[in-house]
Amino acid sequence: MQRFSLYLIIFSSFLLNCATYWENRRKDAQDIFHVGVETPVYGAGFRIGPLPLGLYFAGGESELGKKDLGSGLGLRGGEFGAYHSQALVYGFLGGEDFYSGEPLRTEEGKVIIDKHGIGLTSNERANLKSYKMRYFSYFDDPISERKKRKKAEFRKKFIEELIQDGLSPELQAYIPEEDKKPYGYPSQFLWQVDLFLGIYGGARAGFNLAECADFLVGFTTLDMLDDDIASDDSSSE
Repeated sequence: MQRFSLYLIIFSSFLLNCATYWENRRKDAQDIFHVGVETPVYGAGFRIGPLPLGLYFAGGESELGKKDLGSGLGLRGGEFGAYHSQALVYGFLGGEDFYSGEPLRTEEGKVIIDKHGIGLTSNERANLKSYKMRYFSYFDDPISERKKRKKAEFRKKFIEELIQDGLSPELQAYIPEEDKKPYGYPSQFLWQVDLFLGIYGGARAGFNLAECADFLVGFTTLDMLDDDIASDDSSSE
């Protein structure tokens, strides 16, 4: 009886791991392409990584300073459904703001945002794919920001070395949490190609080379973009 129970536990664990594996492969496949209809949008343009070209406006404000307009429906950020999208392209300048799903809100109804000003949702994986940036901020890395990152990296390595030496495992709580979007966007954003156009109502389509590589390499169980979610986290979707 005990041996049967052991076999049952092992078999159940195997099935669970298989289900999680194929769920992550499905999600990785959905990350590669994105297509959707959006409103309100005006103009046309395209973007390769952080470099745009065109004359395009998406989103807007229902009242001064609110910046709450701009919505889409389709496949974007690896998720099917509704998403928030704002963008401004003026020649080769501008910026963009995106997150998928329904945002978390305060009791007053305000959207809860992270330190980069990006709307947060209950879907952990969707939050990994959201972003907010000025296109040419990729080329602008202030000294003050570089110092902050180096200080956090030094602190993390120092505490990890202390823990490895067995001095104080309790220090684990003081290791700085890794910021997966230190510039306001995930690393794969730089490998994204987009085409967008519209007159009030519009459409967007594109693909991501890094997500394609992540999907193919993922069959070996390697996670290039660190976006595979464990089975016990999937309930938040």
